[in-house]
Amino acid sequence: MQTEDIVVGSTVLVTGGTGFVGRALCQALLQAGAQVVVLSRSKRPAGDHGAKALRQVSSLQELKGESFDTVINLAGEPISQRWTPQAKARILSSRIGSTQALIQFMQQAPRPPRVFISASAIGFYGTSVSTVFDEQTPPSTEGGAFSHELCALWEQEAVCAEALGVRTVRLRLGVVLGPGGGFLQKMLLPFKLGLGARIGHGRQWLSWIDRGDLIRLILHVVRTPTLNGPVNATAPKPVPQAEFCAALARALHRPCLFTIPPVVLRVALGDMAEELMLQGQQVVPSQALASGFVFEQPEIQGSLQKILG
Repeated sequence: MQTEDIVVGSTVLVTGGTGFVGRALCQALLQAGAQVVVLSRSKRPAGDHGAKALRQVSSLQELKGESFDTVINLAGEPISQRWTPQAKARILSSRIGSTQALIQFMQQAPRPPRVFISASAIGFYGTSVSTVFDEQTPPSTEGGAFSHELCALWEQEAVCAEALGVRTVRLRLGVVLGPGGGFLQKMLLPFKLGLGARIGHGRQWLSWIDRGDLIRLILHVVRTPTLNGPVNATAPKPVPQAEFCAALARALHRPCLFTIPPVVLRVALGDMAEELMLQGQQVVPSQALASGFVFEQPEIQGSLQKILG
């Protein structure tokens, strides 16, 4: 199979395939000619069930004795919730447990996959107002304790696939922007009503990626045997949070006149607000760019205009 055609006719197992990213990824894989199996406990379909190349299962036991060319792990409890001790335990166990189960499945399969792509997040880097993070930058000690711990433990499990001879990519996701869900969907209503507001001083960095570019990047990773280890899934031009809010307001032809005081978010959402909303990190996709990947939406205004247009 030629490198550029590595998706065509291949078998792909996707966990978390019914989510905001997963559904779009499954459709792209089908369009690329892959045979797709989605592992999800959700009753929501991962795509068009009229597509003969798509199968949905609820347990790895249903796949006993099968092998896949590619395994893509997107599963995990939503992180955008108040981080109570119980929520932290669920978030950790859902990511680490699902990754451990996949490693065990690959060990027992008749043959291991060629590539394992396991989602992580830019929370791995911690938070910083000044550091520019690429894949070689060590994590910050300024803040972001839980998000760093989560991502570090998650990636620690994923790299176990390397012992099986599997090319393993840890995809460190930024904020994913796209229609019909995710981070952007939660912000649209107040902005449409002219009540858009920046968060705190607005200087905290937002490292984002257009969902279309993210899907193309995942396919690029599958097709590029030289890519392994951490790969930042972020656009090449992160923006301060205030700039993102201004761009969203322009795309909706609405003002952005207000500020949400940090104390309001700290009271409402606790540590989650502190790490994910009031702090930030400036992350650049050095590995993707060095491998020849070209972003269709490198700038925030263009991405928002495409999504909302």
